[in-house]
Amino acid sequence: MISAGILDRESSVPLHEQLAHNLRAAILSGRTGGGEPVPSTRVLAADLGIARGTAVAAYEILAGEGYLVTRAGSVTVVAEVVGSSTGPVQRGSRPSPATTPTLVDLRPGRPHTAGIADAAWRSAWRRAGGVDPASDVDDVRGDPLLRDQIARHLGRTRGLDVVPDEVIVTAGTSDAVLLTLLALTPRNVGRPLRVGIENPGYPRVRRVLHRLGVEAVPFPVRLDDGLDLDAVEARADLDALVVTPHHHYPLGTRLDAAARARLLAWAARTGAVIVEDDYDSEFPHGRAPLPPLHLLDPARVVMIGTLSKVLSPALRSGWIVATGELRDRLVAARADLDPPVSQVQQRALALYLGEGALARHTARRRRDYRHRRRLLLEAFAEIEGVELTATDGGLHAVVLLPAAGAGTEQDVVDRLAEADVRVAPLTSYGVPGALTHLPAGIVFGYAGPSTVVLMDAVQTMIRLLTRRDDPCD
Repeated sequence: MISAGILDRESSVPLHEQLAHNLRAAILSGRTGGGEPVPSTRVLAADLGIARGTAVAAYEILAGEGYLVTRAGSVTVVAEVVGSSTGPVQRGSRPSPATTPTLVDLRPGRPHTAGIADAAWRSAWRRAGGVDPASDVDDVRGDPLLRDQIARHLGRTRGLDVVPDEVIVTAGTSDAVLLTLLALTPRNVGRPLRVGIENPGYPRVRRVLHRLGVEAVPFPVRLDDGLDLDAVEARADLDALVVTPHHHYPLGTRLDAAARARLLAWAARTGAVIVEDDYDSEFPHGRAPLPPLHLLDPARVVMIGTLSKVLSPALRSGWIVATGELRDRLVAARADLDPPVSQVQQRALALYLGEGALARHTARRRRDYRHRRRLLLEAFAEIEGVELTATDGGLHAVVLLPAAGAGTEQDVVDRLAEADVRVAPLTSYGVPGALTHLPAGIVFGYAGPSTVVLMDAVQTMIRLLTRRDDPCD
């Protein structure tokens, strides 16, 4: 029987976190072996005199960290990750290669997907697949029930007063950006569409622009003050501007209320369309959210959202929110291209959202990611000359390296790859050929692997970064 330890009901630490800590300690100490079953949450709650929800929350934390393995229709067991007859495993040691993937891929954009296919998920897909498909697509904007659920979801989570007619279902962010660009026309005849982008920024946006022959105009984004609004306001010839105002990708800055007002005033003055990429707003990590740009000026802002960070980018599902003439242009472009998301998937997602399963899943992931973030902040707190940033939201972090050139940055990336840890160089997010103000750094995601594997990779990262010898030797 796994030891639950003693819970201090007078402590300011929530009971579910205390319980998770005690169970984790029992596993790490080797007192509980891999494969050993743990009591059901109902039995554990009764033994400890706590609410069952407290036990469920503790198990969810440990399952997300990789210490427990849950299987449908079977008991939950301790994972085969650490702990053995040789005694406790020291912090920072490498788990057994037999239970740890050779390569730890920490490149950003990968959420933790273990446990998504729970009873609610399987039920939604089973019912969606049990209905005869329609003879054709009735509405190119997407399934009415899913659009209704997305509108309700945005009302609850982002404060948007959206009606289903303003929602268009997409196959993720790339499809949404592509559709939006195809729906726009240059305001000046005789030249291609001219679109502003963030520099650094999401590389796929500039690749989509390049494929379409769109002229991309990069605007600097700095670590200290974010998007250079002076540079934006100096341009009156843009047809659109793509921004990540809630949590810049990858630097983590955001536009405050004053900056948002300036940006929208510029758009109204010049006639430019704002494309708002609201890509990870579900995970603010304690930072008070600001209203979306679309809420402030719905007629001029196209808002893009996705389930990639909450569920998985492999699902290829998201949405566009637009009103008025912009909405009509987007619907016309969608009709020309045909909807890219299957009816079965849309029905399943509508059921999943409508029954509250997505909200419950997001709450579990939010607890998990905040715990991971806290571990990262603690791990990097005392590392001299190395700064961890971009952690106020989302699923990734940026490590700023000591003053050095891009050669050292790439050397760090290469050495980590040799140690079976894959990350991205910060300079890879800059627009090629355009001036950037980026220091040397690396970008890594902390959501994908189990917490055990993540923190082992982080220790590898820290050991490499704190070497006293020249990293280029």
